[in-house]
Amino acid sequence: MRPIKPYIQHFSTALFLLSALLLNSTFAQAENQSLKPESQPLDTLYNMVRSHLKQKTDQKVYNAQIDIREFSRRLQLPKCQEALELEDKAPEKLYGRMTLRVICPSPEWKVYVTATVEGDVPVVITTKAILKQAVIQKEDVKRILVPYQKTKTGALIDIDSAIGMRAKRGLSPNSILTVRQLQPPYLVLEDNNVTIITYIGNIKVESVGKALKDGVKNQQVPVENLSSKKIIKGIVIAPNTVLVP
Repeated sequence: MRPIKPYIQHFSTALFLLSALLLNSTFAQAENQSLKPESQPLDTLYNMVRSHLKQKTDQKVYNAQIDIREFSRRLQLPKCQEALELEDKAPEKLYGRMTLRVICPSPEWKVYVTATVEGDVPVVITTKAILKQAVIQKEDVKRILVPYQKTKTGALIDIDSAIGMRAKRGLSPNSILTVRQLQPPYLVLEDNNVTIITYIGNIKVESVGKALKDGVKNQQVPVENLSSKKIIKGIVIAPNTVLVP
C-alpha cells in the first residue's frame, strides 16, 4: 500500500496555488473597476429636460403629462465635469413631440432627448350661432379647456380678442374661434353721421358729414360734407370719426 502523505502534500500545494490565482483575479477586477471612468447618470439628463418642459408649459398647458423617451441602458457617457447645458430649438412649441439637445462642455459630448407633452389648452368657443358680419358680444363666447389635439391653427385663447370683432362667415354653436374667422369691427357705418376733421396749418377744423360706406380703422371711405354737399375721402381714425388729410 502506497503512503498517503505525499498525495496530501500535492493536494495542499494545488489548493494553495488555486487560492492565490483566485485572489489575484479578484484584485485585478477590483483594480480595473477603480480605473474605469465614472459615467454620467442618465437620470440627470431626463430630470433636466423634464424640469425645462414643466417650466415651459406652466400656465399654458393644463393637466400636462410629460413622457421622456429613455436611452438604452448600454449607453455610457463620461461624467460631465461642468454644468450641463440644454438647447431648445422650438421654445414656442408647447405640446406634442419635441427634441431637445443636452450638451456637456467638458469632456465634450451631446445627446438628443425626445419628449412628448400631452395636455389641455385654453380656447375661445361660440356659445350660440353667430351670423355673418355680426359683431361678437361678450355673451356670444366663452373660454374652455380642450385636449391640444383638438385645437386649430390660429385658435383664440383670449375672450377679449374676440369681443367686438365681426364674423367673416356664419358660425355654429360650440365652434373654436380662429383669427381667420374674424374681421375688425366697423368704426364707421354707411349713412351714419360722422365727424370730419381737417387741419389748416395748426388749426383743427371739425365739420359734420355722412358716411357713404362702412369702414374699419385706417380704411379710406367716401364721406358727404353736410354743409357743402361735397363728397370727400376720409380715413377712419376712431368711432364715427374720419380725418381728411
